[in-house]
Amino acid sequence: MHLRRRFDKFCCAKHRAIKEDHMQEIKSGLKMYGALLKMTLRGILQYRVDFWMSLVSVCLLNGANIVQLSVISWRFHALGSWQVGDLLVLYGLFLISWSIFSVFFFKLSKIEDEIVSGSFDVYLLRPVSPFLQLVGGDIKYTGLCDTLLGVVLVPMGLAMNGTHWGLWQILWFVVFVLSGGAIAVCIKFLISCATFWTTKANALNQVFIQIYLLTQKYPVTIFGPAFRVLVTGLVPVAYLNFYPAVFLLGKSDAPFWMCTLSPVVALVLAGISALVWRRGLRRYNSCGG
Repeated sequence: MHLRRRFDKFCCAKHRAIKEDHMQEIKSGLKMYGALLKMTLRGILQYRVDFWMSLVSVCLLNGANIVQLSVISWRFHALGSWQVGDLLVLYGLFLISWSIFSVFFFKLSKIEDEIVSGSFDVYLLRPVSPFLQLVGGDIKYTGLCDTLLGVVLVPMGLAMNGTHWGLWQILWFVVFVLSGGAIAVCIKFLISCATFWTTKANALNQVFIQIYLLTQKYPVTIFGPAFRVLVTGLVPVAYLNFYPAVFLLGKSDAPFWMCTLSPVVALVLAGISALVWRRGLRRYNSCGG
């Protein structure tokens, strides 16, 4: 009995030590990520004219998309059961979720360039996680315009519909935005990781761009069942905005349970991404000279 107690104490102590080491590793990683972002911001702000011009161009692009939505809605009055206000909420949800990727994780889409040029070798030589070096190596500050515009469009669309959200809907909105951001990051990351095997993944990326351009502003139900299956099960970009919007706006375009799956989809994609990343690193062969 005495030996059993000593063994249990030993196991508990070992478990605590492993847990402390893991927490220390996470803290070190976050500290390194913060330092990398700080260096990146300093580099960006050295070119202030380019900084402001980039922000203006993103605002103009999003403005053009809103005008397009307005013209289509004016011409057709509605897309199925989706009124102008609904479309603004749909687009706003997409912008906020997508901006999480475009601001903080945009560098992940550049893995192909790093591999082709041989620059990826540097990440493997440093005593820091290659993933942290990638995501901390650059930020796309223009994505902040998407965030701000999305924050404006969602309440604007709700006001046009005369819809009021309570605390429950607001909490779900936050969950959907974070889940949508994770989904966007994982999908782009998986496409980029394909370059570990193919070296080039530009064609695959272009297909994805065409898919998400259709889903960012319009409900997927107007494109037919085949497209809906594509953006739900194969390339689940519909969980960035369509299913959350159906849930939050009380639409009947999809079952209730399906509309709440964004967090689950995000977790599944995160697990797949981690697995593919580890295998890709083992598969990697330098292309540098």
